[in-house]
Amino acid sequence: MLRGKQSMFIGTDMTSPLPKSCCVAAVVLVVMSGAVACAQSSQPATSYIFPAGAQRGQAVDVRVGGLCLLKDPWFEISGEGLDAPKRLQTGDTIWFDGPMLTGAPSLKSDECPKDHQTLITVAEEAELGFRPWRVWTSQGATPSRVFVVGELPEITEYEIDGDPIPVDIKVPVTANGRIFPRADLDIWRFSADAGEAYTIELNAKSILSPLDARIAVYTDGKQLADDIGSGNEDPVIQFTAKVSGRHEVHVHDIGYGGNQSCVYRLTIRKGVHTSWVYPMGGRQGIPAEIEVGLHSHKSKDNAAKLSVSLNPSAVGVVRHRFMIDGHQTEPVRLDVSDLPERLEVEPNDKPSDVTPLATPVMLNGRVDHPGDVDLWPVAVLAGQRLELRLSAGRLGSSLLPSLDVVDADGAPVAPTDAQPVKDNSASADVVLAFDPTEDGIFWVRVKDRFESRGGPKFGYRLQVGTASRGFFLRLGADAITAVRGAETSLPVRVERFGGLTGPITVDVSGVPQATELGDLVIPADKDDLSITFKPSETAPIGGHRLQIHGTHTDGGVTTRQIATKRLAGIDELIDSVLYSVSVATPFKIKNRGPYWARVHAGTVYWHPFTVERNGHEGPITVVIADRQRRHLQGAQGLGEFHVPAGVTDFEFPFYLPPSMSADRLGRCLVMAIGEVVDEKGDRHQVVFADGEACQAPINPKAGLLSLVVKQTSMFVQPNSTAEIQFNLQRDSRLTLPAKVEAIIPSHITGIDADAVTLLPTDSQGVLSLQIGPDPGPFNMPITLRATIIENGDPVVAEGMIVIVCASPQE
Repeated sequence: MLRGKQSMFIGTDMTSPLPKSCCVAAVVLVVMSGAVACAQSSQPATSYIFPAGAQRGQAVDVRVGGLCLLKDPWFEISGEGLDAPKRLQTGDTIWFDGPMLTGAPSLKSDECPKDHQTLITVAEEAELGFRPWRVWTSQGATPSRVFVVGELPEITEYEIDGDPIPVDIKVPVTANGRIFPRADLDIWRFSADAGEAYTIELNAKSILSPLDARIAVYTDGKQLADDIGSGNEDPVIQFTAKVSGRHEVHVHDIGYGGNQSCVYRLTIRKGVHTSWVYPMGGRQGIPAEIEVGLHSHKSKDNAAKLSVSLNPSAVGVVRHRFMIDGHQTEPVRLDVSDLPERLEVEPNDKPSDVTPLATPVMLNGRVDHPGDVDLWPVAVLAGQRLELRLSAGRLGSSLLPSLDVVDADGAPVAPTDAQPVKDNSASADVVLAFDPTEDGIFWVRVKDRFESRGGPKFGYRLQVGTASRGFFLRLGADAITAVRGAETSLPVRVERFGGLTGPITVDVSGVPQATELGDLVIPADKDDLSITFKPSETAPIGGHRLQIHGTHTDGGVTTRQIATKRLAGIDELIDSVLYSVSVATPFKIKNRGPYWARVHAGTVYWHPFTVERNGHEGPITVVIADRQRRHLQGAQGLGEFHVPAGVTDFEFPFYLPPSMSADRLGRCLVMAIGEVVDEKGDRHQVVFADGEACQAPINPKAGLLSLVVKQTSMFVQPNSTAEIQFNLQRDSRLTLPAKVEAIIPSHITGIDADAVTLLPTDSQGVLSLQIGPDPGPFNMPITLRATIIENGDPVVAEGMIVIVCASPQE
């Protein structure tokens, strides 16, 4: 059985968890030709990119957090004017333990993403807005996330542990931060001018961050305003400074949570923020009068009417900035059409003798108040299909639309319900087709699904008429993974309009050789298709960019469309699929130890595992798993553990910190990493991680060593020496000297301490601190750690002391 030191504890900086690198060193390759893989590896995933954006014309170092990404995964970011290397560089992970979770919260699953670094360069002419990026390995592809191209100067938070330290910034600015660790609070400090309007806008949900943020602005210790957003909306504060001078913006999670993936972008600028616009667009090339609601924390928004010149060549959603009081607003979505435009005239809740609308037409309306119903009269001809397409959510409206066609008595006449537009919009925009059986006037009825909802934010645009024949294709995913020899599928949905019927033929470009495709025809009576992909055992491993097209031919007229997917926050559609041909993991790791082990906190526990190699005879590296079944409470592995070639049984060392809760059953998971070689001689890293097989159930009990600092806090002067007195109590089994040292966080400078050694007969000691001329910042306690090496493993106890300095560094 293998049981030996893989990385030494002594001399390791344990102010944060031990390195969780997954790099595999000196790997012997195993040829897989003809072997049947018997274990499916965990697929890769991404959790964040930090910072989540950059100013155009700048280059920014970013960290991509991922699970099971292993070493140097492939990376792509889309959009002209953005450039980045094709591979991420695997490096050290920034990690802070944060407050310990206990009780029910500690029993929930947890993730420990690893950091991978790269440089993203943004050209001066790069278009503003959101850009998708994806990652892939030899074992799978990840769905797109977003990176933001901004125009304001940017700053990125320098992350440190402990109590918050305000960061001075100059407006206008976009500050990139993240709420990490749990209960983190970020404070951004800026100077405001009395009488000037300011907008503070946080982006988290809109960039796919899990952060549920609260922001608040303070001056002189008094809160001026706060906001938590609502639903899918991020928080915004608009205020007018009453006094000149220093103001602070505080950012934290509503539930005082937080983790590595809780990234955000905080923009502070002069000027106002829009709450809504109406109408929500106009006709190309024709000036439009737009009413703009100005965000307010009062009961009612203010409004302004502005004239907008719409691009004569644009159709679809554009971003427009309004100029109000000499300052630009944030980019606002406007929908540009090539149809005649009509604006709702209230009251229109009941059928009347108004002139029917000529079609095709674009109607602009809103549900002005709770219970409001809009009725639009339309003249129809028997046998001539009437098509209705309502846009609201994708334009930023709060409307949850109900759309139908009724007669003069208000009775529905359309035989089918409105169907949601499945393009990943923020809310369900809808389409409806009505086939009249007789000539006449009917009314298109629009309302919110809930009578209690309505207001100026509930606008919509409704396209009415007989659309030209055509269809849209919507991708169910923009990344899929298929293991060699196995099958996977990609959902594709079709939306027909203009009376288009008949089958649609699908073709896929970019498919690598030795991949078998399934059926590629969407029948006339179906609106979806699952395209199956089955790579052979010799299909080229890696990422392949595919494009899906649909073709419809009828009466000599051919219509062709590319399949797309809308990613939240991005106006442009993603028109490609990252198809990963992956290699399976041949080996498995299994727990062969006790159901649970009683282990002293502050010690190392070696848990037995076994390798089922299944033909893989090369070395395997074992590390703490990226995905955990429970919060680890600081438990960690002692670096990487290398299982040599041919070895099956081994023991993995878990370090249990002294702070772990006693009698709390933990389930520490490991994952195993190896390397295989394909038939071309290319090498591929593979990983095995299984929540049941790879666990080590551990039940901590009281430690063998106890360190008690005689005072909880200490006042020190610059350029001085201070002494910390402590008691050390040990179990009778510990018969060797103890090393006591001060563990000083890396961001606290100007303080040093020499370690002291206590003989086995000593129970008291003194540790001296040397204080420099400008020490600090002392925003967190100093840790005293006692270590005894017993049978080659450390036994550890810790105590804390708060340092207060006469002239703290800010």
